[in-house]
Amino acid sequence: MEAWCYGSPAEGFKATNIDRATRLLNKMLEAAGSNVRVDMKATFEHVPSADALKSKITAAYEAGQLPDILGGTDTLYEIRAGFLTPVEDYLTKYEDLAADIPYSLLWRFMYKGNLYGLSADSAAHTFYFRKDVLRQLGWDEAAIDAFPDKIRKGEITWYDISRIAKEAKAKGLVKWGIYHRPNPGGSLWIPYYTLTGGNFYDLEEDKMVLDKNSLLKMYKVYYQMAQIDKVLPSTMIGTSWRKIHTDFVNGRVLFWMGGCWQWGEWQRVAYHEELGELSASYAWENIGFSLYPAVETWGEPGVAVGTTSYVIPKQSKHPELACLIALLASQPAFEVDHNITSGKLPLHGGTRSLPKFKEEAKFVAAISYFSDYALSEWMPHEGWIVLPSILVEGLTKVEQGELTPEKAVDLVVARAKAELGDEIIIK
Repeated sequence: MEAWCYGSPAEGFKATNIDRATRLLNKMLEAAGSNVRVDMKATFEHVPSADALKSKITAAYEAGQLPDILGGTDTLYEIRAGFLTPVEDYLTKYEDLAADIPYSLLWRFMYKGNLYGLSADSAAHTFYFRKDVLRQLGWDEAAIDAFPDKIRKGEITWYDISRIAKEAKAKGLVKWGIYHRPNPGGSLWIPYYTLTGGNFYDLEEDKMVLDKNSLLKMYKVYYQMAQIDKVLPSTMIGTSWRKIHTDFVNGRVLFWMGGCWQWGEWQRVAYHEELGELSASYAWENIGFSLYPAVETWGEPGVAVGTTSYVIPKQSKHPELACLIALLASQPAFEVDHNITSGKLPLHGGTRSLPKFKEEAKFVAAISYFSDYALSEWMPHEGWIVLPSILVEGLTKVEQGELTPEKAVDLVVARAKAELGDEIIIK
């Protein structure tokens, strides 16, 4: 059998844990007197481009060469393309292996009444800031330590963030005040659906949704940062990931709209121009983290939580064994290493009680309260293949000053109606 796993450079345990689960299963089979053994080849690869990964998976499917397990790929794309086999029967059969996983995570990858994915991990978006830059701005340690809690209470808004960034940039402490991801992705939409009550999907209607008021508030935030305070590059969309991480890790950017997995990535990829890979002590001394700020004073802060999956392609000759191995791969004794290295949250409640987790997963433990403010990103509708690119088109024009936020909303609504027709509800 074979497994292909993908993710950030800090997520290699996705494949390692498949190997460990296979060895455990073989010990069980041997103890039971079975003559069956599993020879599993699990590989891990970091593929920066989602489109490149889709092309690779599609080509493998067409050639009849998909593996028995895929980890960390675009589950919705693969479901819609007809590449996957449903797994609810296997999950039900081995439900004891997942008894301490929250229902919302366990049954997350539902599509038209079928479950197609087994959750592999849980990732929370994380708002990062440079403590060293705030010190240079004159903040004392008490103020820096209190900053995440002020964000949590809604005392700090995106407009406050832009103001602080503007001050740091004006004093020459940073080149830019804030960066966000360079392409469509969950962190971009947080000022829309997590913080202003907007949503993208209506479960009962099974249709996509656009809330014009929430979208306008989101675009106004980005317009303020890019065109008024000029703390966000107008060319942010399309910037390379390498430049983004290098600039933040080297202190040239004050705020980063990132994710929890990057805490581990910075300690395993040589982004720092002098230190190379960051030490844990350097990260704790110089980088802080919090929820994403509210849009309005005393409004709700928040994060988006996404879950990656292990899925079973139809071409697997042993789908039940593949599902069993995938379930074993996330068991607490295995997933704790993934949590430590990747910075991602545990699936299993039991993982949090392990001494190793308490001792070594300091960062993950520190952001565990994020789950109280989180909204899931799973959008099981074909329209979610189309809508993000339309939203980013509007965002790009806002940040470059080509359109006002109001005109950008009009553009997005018109494009969404043209592309999705009756499959989108406009509020």
